[in-house]
Amino acid sequence: MTVKELIKELECFDEDMNVVFDFNDDVEVESWTENKWGGRNVHIDAYLKPTFISCVLGDCNIELGILEEK
Repeated sequence: MTVKELIKELECFDEDMNVVFDFNDDVEVESWTENKWGGRNVHIDAYLKPTFISCVLGDCNIELGILEEK
């Protein structure tokens, strides 16, 4: 899925919703950093694809899986 396709898929959600990313595969995190506001940057050595998008408790929940083909 391209970024353009993902944006089109998310048009039905409220733009003020928090976005929560969940992994449905085992993913090895190489490193992560946290800024002073609590935002995190996670570095993963894998290509990811959205497998399921839904609204959960008022948040936009995007489940990610590992894309086998690079």
